[in-house]
Amino acid sequence: MSIKANKAVIGLFVLGAIVLAVVGVALFGSGKFFSPTKKHVMYFDGSVKGLSIGAPVLFRGVKIGSVIDIILQGNLRDMSFTVPVIVEIDMNRFHVTNGSVKSIDYHQALIDRGLRAQLQSQSLVTGQLTVDIDFRPEKPARFFSDRTGYPQIPTIPSTAEEFAQKIEELPLQQLVERANAVLGGLERLVNSPEVQDGPRTLSLAAADARALIERVEREVGLLSTDARKTITAATTAIQHVDNVLAFEQGAPAELVNNLNQTLTDARKSLGKFDETLDTIQRTATDERSQYQLRHALMELGETSRALAALVDYLNRHPESLLRGKTNLEEK
Repeated sequence: MSIKANKAVIGLFVLGAIVLAVVGVALFGSGKFFSPTKKHVMYFDGSVKGLSIGAPVLFRGVKIGSVIDIILQGNLRDMSFTVPVIVEIDMNRFHVTNGSVKSIDYHQALIDRGLRAQLQSQSLVTGQLTVDIDFRPEKPARFFSDRTGYPQIPTIPSTAEEFAQKIEELPLQQLVERANAVLGGLERLVNSPEVQDGPRTLSLAAADARALIERVEREVGLLSTDARKTITAATTAIQHVDNVLAFEQGAPAELVNNLNQTLTDARKSLGKFDETLDTIQRTATDERSQYQLRHALMELGETSRALAALVDYLNRHPESLLRGKTNLEEK
């Protein structure tokens, strides 16, 4: 008599085998068991709300590991608390040149260059946090007493903590008092009689300003007309003066023309005087009379020559009638 197999037991066995196969494929297929990892610890003295196990660890936006444990550590002596966060770094995520991460003390070298860890927001909606690692040499490194035995990466306050710290450092009480004083002063100013009468005063001032502008426009129009007339008259007078100074118009021009005519007549007279002098010399017999006549004619000739020279000089320098001969010769 054969024993019937229990179908329920067989089904559970098959189901367990399938689950084990899936888990094995997931674990071994991911290569996690064969990839080298290294654990590090980070200490945060602030709130880690939003950070959970499995949260990604990022280096300049690249996921290099994950959070594997979060511990609350307290010191009963001074009642201080810190939160050690243990992370696991996948070393296969790093590809280095000119060396190997296994051949040098890369951990201390990175810290010396300013490697720091900071909590950053992963999602504003869910409030989840990530661990961001980057080089921030301007930030001082903070180390805590460690009992885990893992290499420690120094941490810096999160952006929210830095902002909150700056807010706490502000003299809020003084700022509030000053704000209240300013608001009180504004209230008194707004309610003062001067400000209440301000719109009416401004309206009157605007009306006066418009009237003044209209008056100025009228005055400027009249002045512009008079100015144009004055400029026209001045231009005509200046042109007339230029013509006079150039001896083209007026009395100086007539004087120059008369001098030219006198010069011509004087030259003709000198020629006649010379002819008359020769004639008298040939006809006169009395030596005394001849001498007196010759002397008179010579004086007359010299006078004529002086007059001719004067006329010739004035013809060449007519401006001497206005400036004088001495001033002209000095130039």
